[in-house]
Amino acid sequence: MKNSEFLKGEVSFEQKAKILLEALSSIPNFVGETFVIKCGGITISDETLFNTFVHNVVLLKQLGINPVIVHDGEYEIDSVLKILGINSKFVNDIRLTDKDTMRIIEMVLCGSINKKIVQHINSAGGSAIGLCGKDGNLIKAEKISTTLRENGSNNVEKILDMGFIGIPTEINPDILFFIEESDFIPVIAPIGHGKNGETYHIDADGAAGAIAVAVSASKMIIFSDVCEEMDKIDGRKISVKNLNASINCGKIKGERFVEKLIACAKMVEECAGIAHIVNGRIPNIMIDLFTESNSSVSIVNDL
Repeated sequence: MKNSEFLKGEVSFEQKAKILLEALSSIPNFVGETFVIKCGGITISDETLFNTFVHNVVLLKQLGINPVIVHDGEYEIDSVLKILGINSKFVNDIRLTDKDTMRIIEMVLCGSINKKIVQHINSAGGSAIGLCGKDGNLIKAEKISTTLRENGSNNVEKILDMGFIGIPTEINPDILFFIEESDFIPVIAPIGHGKNGETYHIDADGAAGAIAVAVSASKMIIFSDVCEEMDKIDGRKISVKNLNASINCGKIKGERFVEKLIACAKMVEECAGIAHIVNGRIPNIMIDLFTESNSSVSIVNDL
């Protein structure tokens, strides 16, 4: 099934019925398993996509699967910063983040976006609870730096301090296990805490990957806002070995996309699970994942 067919609504009744029947026969294999799902900005900002997303999450829980939601919020962060007259500078697609900007990012992620997702899941018949990495020492993080080539030079690089941008160094899954036993759905904002009490904004894909490893998830599902990303991979199923080879030889490019793929590969290797990258612009795309010929890019253990 092609993504374009979904996007244009060109799916016949017979195709819909086939997908549904196949999904229903596959779902029982995952009862009791944990899925870590990274929700992207397009999904959150589009009313139709968002409504189908939260209903799919509730459905998974009702069917006996344990969803853990990790969300980003770049569109909302950009909007609030613009309203406040704060201009953002990006290096290698990473936002330079000072202390004042970090406060706003934390407010947007942990406040409005996180609570919006929680509220809508609850309204859809689920029971959700909002968290960030500071809660229960969930995500410990450390500052990252990045390199910038000066004046297009291939030889001269400058190391830049990106401010309060971090990577996860340690996940404490105890609070997530407790929530799972309590039948709630955790919704996590990608905010971490440093060893000296610093607050760090963490890339949502990286946070989702680290959490998936910590809870031994059987699936990690990354909602991509950029459809073209998925076209960079030949075929719809790729092994970790072939993926690493494609990255190392430069066949797959784009620093942020490569980081996303590396997080997926690590999850697959350490959890013996499957990582899916899906087109976040397609409603109900999670149901398609339970079919053999699904439209996701699936990263699997060596074939």
